[in-house]
Amino acid sequence: MARPGLANALTSSRFVLSPLFAFTFWLVATVPGFQVAGIVVLWVILGLIELSDVLDGAVARRHDAVSDIGKILDPFADVVSKVTYFVCLLVAGIVPFWFLLVVLYREFGVILIRMILYRRGHALGARAAGKLKTWFYALTASVALVFVSIDTLNGLPVFVVERVGPTWRSVVMVVLLLVTAALSIGSFLQYFTFFLKHRGPDDSSGESS
Repeated sequence: MARPGLANALTSSRFVLSPLFAFTFWLVATVPGFQVAGIVVLWVILGLIELSDVLDGAVARRHDAVSDIGKILDPFADVVSKVTYFVCLLVAGIVPFWFLLVVLYREFGVILIRMILYRRGHALGARAAGKLKTWFYALTASVALVFVSIDTLNGLPVFVVERVGPTWRSVVMVVLLLVTAALSIGSFLQYFTFFLKHRGPDDSSGESS
């Protein structure tokens, strides 16, 4: 088996690129004259983040370098990058607060499940529903960023309480948000079901602190 160094390096790059995305987003909103260049940089960073998400798993499988740490690191890097997107898009007024809460509750819940199962000797990698959810996270963030980019290039501020756009745009965003939220909840239920089947004998006894 090959060492998983390259795959894990690709995964870890998202921990660097995610704060760069947030910082660039802030610069676009606050630095006059940086809008065009900043938007280009945002799209480059988003592209690199999503490309790393595709390549890390492919590299690990191609070189037979799938590791337990990679199974944990990859979904955690996904959480960091996608939450970064949605926090930025929340302050831009295009992603609602309820959606961010669904994402956060789901992701923290799955992280907790992974930690418990890892302690039990199970390295829980991404499930089918989780992978589909991740793709819809990326799709929703990308479409929202398209709308923010268009508005910004037309001279509208980046940071707004609620972004007003054409009716068709609102419909697109509502549909994407609802489908993505449903997939997020559904994938959590899949992980939770797996957890119930593989929990240890003392998980159900409970301990008070």
